[in-house]
Amino acid sequence: MGPLDLVEVEVVGSAAASAGVLDNFTSIALKLDLSSPSEANFEIGDDGTFAELAQALGPGQRYRVRLNGQVQLSGRVESNDVPLDAGAGSVARFTIRTILSDAVFASADHSINVKSGTVADFVYACYAGLGISPSRFVLRASLARDIRTGRSTTNKGRDPEIRLASLKVDQARVQPGESIYAAVDRHLRRFGLMHWDGPDDTIVVGFPNDQQEPIYSLRALRAESRRSGNNVLGMTRSQDYSGVPSHVAVHGGTYKAGASRARVQSVATDFDAVAAGFYRPVTIKAEGIRNEEAGRNAAERELSARVKQKDTLSVQVDGLSHLDSPGSARVPWAVDTVAEVESDSAGGALGAYYVTGVEMKRDAAGGDVTSITALRSGLWRLFPDLYEGKLG
Repeated sequence: MGPLDLVEVEVVGSAAASAGVLDNFTSIALKLDLSSPSEANFEIGDDGTFAELAQALGPGQRYRVRLNGQVQLSGRVESNDVPLDAGAGSVARFTIRTILSDAVFASADHSINVKSGTVADFVYACYAGLGISPSRFVLRASLARDIRTGRSTTNKGRDPEIRLASLKVDQARVQPGESIYAAVDRHLRRFGLMHWDGPDDTIVVGFPNDQQEPIYSLRALRAESRRSGNNVLGMTRSQDYSGVPSHVAVHGGTYKAGASRARVQSVATDFDAVAAGFYRPVTIKAEGIRNEEAGRNAAERELSARVKQKDTLSVQVDGLSHLDSPGSARVPWAVDTVAEVESDSAGGALGAYYVTGVEMKRDAAGGDVTSITALRSGLWRLFPDLYEGKLG
């Protein structure tokens, strides 16, 4: 056990709201996820709280949420309520969400130019409608690539060259009703990338990096000599092969003027499923694939999309941050990180798991508990879309 984690909610950029820093809550729930906007839920006060903090808790009020002095989430109040109970009185509750919440909801501008320009130009133009400047993006991969062809616009031996199947203008532009988040996600995934919330009002663009060095250690061991290192309250390891194919075959081809139809067939195999005795071949037709490399890439991508639940972990730990040993520095739990996992009950030394979701909770009944969702490293891969072939 270490000192209690300190959660602070700081009012940002408002002269009207004089609350300053809130740090005395009856309950807290902070949720970070790679696939959805981050959010924080708070319950505070008593019968007079809402009247006192009405401006500070109003929709649109901006906050910065800190854990042990480090920013975990920045956003604004999207909702609040004041539940009243005859026996217990009332409290004030409010929810903070990040700017990605708007991006998921708001439609993208269909007039954004896609006849020329880079992926970066498209991403920045989409988010400009929300008042997001390019400086608020954290790029972990090059976006200096032509929006339609995928070719690098700055490559002089520095960026890995990716030659994608070219998009027509109608394919590249924002589709009717497409949200800002969906439009950007569609183009990023062509390059094996995605985007998610960073702390302090940033948006991270990158790929699920499950090959990084572990920064957490999760241990649930039985041996008396090793129990002192245990730091897990509960753990569920799930190996779900319900939707896992044994093979994914992609059939492609194209017509050329004056030539017979060329056929391409590529197969990706899940060797774990095959070793377990499953025979579940899946066939996918993709007419746009023109060569074996494109087919192989598409087959691997389709397989990867179906195997993420093959080996997952749900872990509950004490506290709101990682404490490797008594007296060591506290490390915030975060997504896009890796944990080394060891559990006698779940299979011994399980190896590295990629953290995709974190939910930190504090309340009077349960104290401080963090729930971590992770999947075995190597299962989540985003493949660039439809290679035409390597450049010489």
